[in-house]
Order: sequence, then structure tokens, then C-alpha cells
Amino acid sequence: MILETFESQGVQVHVSYAPVWELCFSLHVLAQPEHHLYREKWARKTEAADPELTQRIRAYSGRTNQWTLLIDLPAWSRLRQMEPEEFFGFCRSQNIYQWNRMLAPLEKSMTVSERNETLDILEEYHRQVFRQEEPFLRACILRVLRREAEDCRRRGVWDWCRTLHERLEVREDSLCYRKNREYVYPKGDIRTLYLSASTFLDPHLWLYHNPGELEMIRSIRAEHPDAYHLPEQTVRLLKALGDESRLSLLRLLFLGDSTTQELARQLDLSPAAISKHLKILWEAGLVRKQPEGHYVRYRLNTETIDFIPYNLYELFSR
Repeated sequence: MILETFESQGVQVHVSYAPVWELCFSLHVLAQPEHHLYREKWARKTEAADPELTQRIRAYSGRTNQWTLLIDLPAWSRLRQMEPEEFFGFCRSQNIYQWNRMLAPLEKSMTVSERNETLDILEEYHRQVFRQEEPFLRACILRVLRREAEDCRRRGVWDWCRTLHERLEVREDSLCYRKNREYVYPKGDIRTLYLSASTFLDPHLWLYHNPGELEMIRSIRAEHPDAYHLPEQTVRLLKALGDESRLSLLRLLFLGDSTTQELARQLDLSPAAISKHLKILWEAGLVRKQPEGHYVRYRLNTETIDFIPYNLYELFSR
């Protein structure tokens, strides 16, 4: 799904939501949950609900590059805008020779039974798990993407890329992606960039490259590091929201960053009262703070705001 397209510094930027990408990377998290702190609770809950399916997912992890195989192929350029059902139909339509020709650039191949089991797992996981959760994920990701598009236009595409990950270096004439080695892409070769976001990516840096094209994913942290106590965190979050003064603070921070002193003047409350409220909001993950000289500047944590409906959905479905 292309949300919008604009040009920045000579690059055509497509702001894109790809549900198949999110589907495949959620399988990657289930295959290796210990690597994904910010999705560990979700992985444990999903495994507990269907341990047999989870075992099948993990058993096929090696054959599918930990389930990133289909979103890392050159063919992904033609597939990324598909909805899951359309994607499954396309994959089923490929005979084994066409299928393996598609996998060949990554030096992979499958037997007919391996291909069928891969698709059976994908479709069952989509039917049993992902299809129920995807509408909530989609709503959150679309909100994030609108903000990222605005930020990309304001900063310029290369400065926006600098904000993605500490292992992505934006040089004067190239991008350097550090993984098992350095992958360097000259800026002059990049004509198209797909800007997307994911709730499953953290802590990874994703950088899909096809001639003239990059796909870059903004990571959204869907859970707090203390995910073992998410119900307590959800209660803390709702308690923080259940106060008129704190809601007024959040409304002001939605309009822009501010300090305790500035907020106290705007709400006609004492700085001590504002500090107490801000501490509660910060502990609930609703605000972030940054020292600035003798003051602390606060800003709204929009990721937490965006995920309130999803956290409630998870809480109610436990």
C-alpha cells in the first residue's frame, strides 16, 4: 500500500505499508524470540496459544532464512504491495521451477514438499494469528508512517536515514550499512526509496537493496523492556491517563516540547505539581525527557500513545 510519494534530494520516496513484510518478520520473531526484547511477551503469548504451530515455524526457520527469505528476494520489488491473500495466491501459482528460480539469487532452493510446507505454515499462521492482529498493527503503523513522511520531507531523505539505526552511516556520497560486513550503496545509484515501518524489527536494521532501489524500515517498539510485567505497565499507563491535569499536560506536549517551568505557567500550577505529574507520565512511558542546560525538556512519546489500543487488545485477549 503506497500512502504517498514525494521527491527528496533527487530520490523518489514512496511511503509504503507492506502487510506481507510485517507478516514474515513476525514469523522471524517467533523463530528467534530471545533476540527481540520488545516483542518477547508477544512471542510467549503466541507460542502458548499454539505450541504446535510455533514448533513448525521454528523447524522451518533454517530453510526460510529465519522467515525473511521471501521479503529479501529481488522479486520482492514486485510483491511488496500485495495483501497476504494475493501474495499466497501468487506463490501457489508458481511451479517448483519458477519458485526455485525466484530463490536462486539468494542461493536457496526447495523441494516441492518443502515449498508446500513453507506456504502451509505461512497461511495457517496468517489464519490463526496474524489476521486477527493485523488491523491493530496497520492502524498504528499508518500513523507512524505519516509522521515519518513529514519528518523525511522536512529533514531531507539522507538526514532522515541518519535517524534509523546506529549501524547505518550516511556519508557524503554513500550509505554504509554495517552487518556481518559493510554494505556500501552510492547515493547517486539510488533513484527510489521505500519508506516503511514495523513493530517487529527491533533491534535489527533492515535495508533491502535492488538496483536503483532501497527499502528502509523505521522500527517501532511495541512493548516495554519490562515486558514480563506488561499488565502492570498497562495499569500504570491507564492510571496516568486518568487525571485531568495529566491529560492537559499531554495535550500541551502534543503541540510541542516543553519544560516544567513553561508547562507550569500554561496550566497555572506550581512547578512542583507539574514535576510530580510528569514523573508519573514518564514512568508510564507517555513522555520522554532530555536535559537542556539547567532544565529538562519533555516531549510526547507518540509510540506509546499509538499502541494504547493494541495494548488493550492484548490485555483483553489474554
